[in-house]
Parts: sequence; structure tokens; C-alpha cells
Amino acid sequence: MRDHFAITVSDTRGSRFYRLHRNWKTWIFGLAGLVLAVVAGSTGFNVFQWGEARAMQARIQGLDAELLRFDAENSRLGQSLARQQEQLHAISVALVSIERDSDLGQGDGNLSLEDRIRLLAVHYSEKEAQYSEIGSRVQQIEGIMGIRGGEQVVDEGLGSRVELASLTASHNRILHDSIPNGFPTTNEHVTSDFGTRVHPLSGLESFHKGVDLRSEIGETVHATADGIVRETGYTRLSGKRIVVQHNFGFETRYSHLESVDVEPGDIVHKGDILATSGNTGRTDGPHLHYEIRYLGKAIDPRQFLEWEFGSHEIFSTVRGIKWPSLISLIQKQITHQTLQLSQLEPASSVR
Repeated sequence: MRDHFAITVSDTRGSRFYRLHRNWKTWIFGLAGLVLAVVAGSTGFNVFQWGEARAMQARIQGLDAELLRFDAENSRLGQSLARQQEQLHAISVALVSIERDSDLGQGDGNLSLEDRIRLLAVHYSEKEAQYSEIGSRVQQIEGIMGIRGGEQVVDEGLGSRVELASLTASHNRILHDSIPNGFPTTNEHVTSDFGTRVHPLSGLESFHKGVDLRSEIGETVHATADGIVRETGYTRLSGKRIVVQHNFGFETRYSHLESVDVEPGDIVHKGDILATSGNTGRTDGPHLHYEIRYLGKAIDPRQFLEWEFGSHEIFSTVRGIKWPSLISLIQKQITHQTLQLSQLEPASSVR
């Protein structure tokens, strides 16, 4: 009997006795222990996997934050480098112009910097009266043509003011057709400006390369200048987007779109429908993200959004663009087109 053990099962009908060999007891307890061990191991593994998933999510969020910080720093460094290059170029051009006008660059290589500056002062003081007279005449022309309303602007060069005074309706039309201007949507409410801001999703400070325009899903998005569609596609941050290449080095970008109505290679004109606004990509709500880039660098679109036909204020407020050279190029194009049209005129018939 020592090799057996009894199990008693009682209910309302009485009790029943079962005798089992002692080896069964060992197997039963062993099986129960194995089941408990499997359950405990599975629970521990699940807890470990959950912890790893949490850690991985935290690492992904940290990398996203680092990416935003690196992007802001890269943009800031790029702008600083561009400003330094512009300053160096302006200094170089100014020195060449000064030496050419004053004849100091010919035969005076041994002069010290102080002597050169002294000679320049004498040289330009002699021409001050001439420049003053020319400037007065330019002011009169500006007042007659209604360009500045008779207001004198003292911080612009004489050459730029002469270029503005010579602009015609044809020049203004080419400027407004070729260079991005006006709003790409009917809603003209800007919800987030260009520049450094706190990102609405990450809560981190980052550089905003465009402006956000309030727009509901499905509202039409229009081209702000003539151009060619360079790119359409989708990115995790921008969602559905369109890139349009314009004349004279300008480019516009439209992001978070709902639908795209153009494809790469399409020629578009100012006012043509490009897409409908939406909420794709990384956003906190429906809106249109709009960028203007010049020679690959993002510039503040605000002045271009408010640029009205015939207004020339943008030429003095937006820095980093060589407006006089651009206007001169447009003048040459119009002159060339006029010459070609004149050559096509039929000769008078001989009777």
C-alpha cells in the first residue's frame, strides 16, 4: 500500500475512492510544474518584447528629433554661407569698379591702402555734384511715371533706380508671368511664416522653409508663375508634393496635397490648376505648405505673395537676388523679340 495513494472525490451522491500508483503522483506534479514553467517563460518573453518595442519607439522618436535639429542647423549654416559669399562678391565687384572709375588700378600698385582711400575720397568728391544733379533728374522721372509716388529712397543705388524708371508694361508682364507671385490658393490666410519656429508635432525648434496657408481638403492649388513641372511624388514629411521650375533660377514647391493633376515635364502657366490641397504627410491638419527657392536656396515667400502687378517694392526689400541684372536681361529679351517681329513685317508691294 505504500506504493499507492488514495484520491477521494465526494459529491451529494456520496464519496468515491481511487487508488493510484505513487509514480503517477510524480508525473502529475512534474507535468503541472512544466506547464507553470512554460506559462512563466512565455509571460517573461512577452514582457521583454514589449520593453524592446518601447525602447525602439523611443529611439525612433529621438532620431526624428535629431533629424529636425540637423535640418535646422544645416539650413542656418547654408544661409550664413550664402550671405558671406554675397558679401565677398559685392566687395570684389565694388573694388574693381572703384579702381576702374578712379584709375587707381593702373600704375598705382605701390600705394598703401590709406593713400588709395584718400585718393578715392578726392575723386568722388569732385563728382558728387554731378551725381546729385543726375539723381534729381531721376527723381523727377520717377514722380512723373508714378513709380515711387515722388518719394525719395536714399538707400538704393542710382543704377537700380534708373532701371526701375525704365520698366514698361511689357517688362512688368514678363516679370509677373515668369517669377512666382501671388497666392497659390484662394484662401490668403498664412498660419505659419517662414523662419525659425517650434514644430507643431515634435515641439522642437526648427527652420520652416516656406509658409503654411490655411486650406481645406480638396481646394484647388494654382501655379504662381509659368514653368515646367520638374517633380511629383510622395515623401514621409511632405506627403504628396509638386516641384515647378520657373525662369531666372526660381522654383516653387507645393506639399501635403490630396491629389496631383500634373506630371513631370508638363508646361504650366500662371494660374493653371496643379493639384488639390490635403492632409498627406506629417501634418497637424489640412493646409498647403508653399515654398519659393532661388538657385536652390529657400527664400521668404511673404513678399512674393503680396507682390502686385506694377509694384517695384520687392526689388529693394528682397535681398540676395540681383534684380538689376535680371531686369536688364528681360529688357534685352523684349528688344530682341521686337527686332524679330519688325523683320517679319512684309515689304511694301511695288506697283
